Amino acid sequence: MAVDTETSQTRPSRVPVAREPSPPPPSAAIPSFIPENGAGSTNEQEMKDKFRKFWMSAVADGFKDDLEEIRKEPDLTTTKLSLLIDSLASGAEVFSSSGTSGDSSAQRINEMEMVLG
Repeated sequence: MAVDTETSQTRPSRVPVAREPSPPPPSAAIPSFIPENGAGSTNEQEMKDKFRKFWMSAVADGFKDDLEEIRKEPDLTTTKLSLLIDSLASGAEVFSSSGTSGDSSAQRINEMEMVLG
């Protein structure tokens, strides 16, 4: 028993209680972020190619009337047609193909994978 000097009363002493250690956390398998034999870059390139085909098909379907009018233009040269195709295809590059961006505070959705399924 200890004596409280301010009130001159006795109070019980604190006895340390033996505590059991916490159980260890379950181990979790951590996937490797390094692609095996360059497989990651091949899969990503395949996904980009597949998405580009999807994108061009969607653009052609969505703007078929406008594209038909452009096709009828008498001054549509091979160079202009190539420029048009490249311009339309560049819209596919707006979508991300990786799960994370340079911003480490937020994870990004792999938009190409979401569209392609």
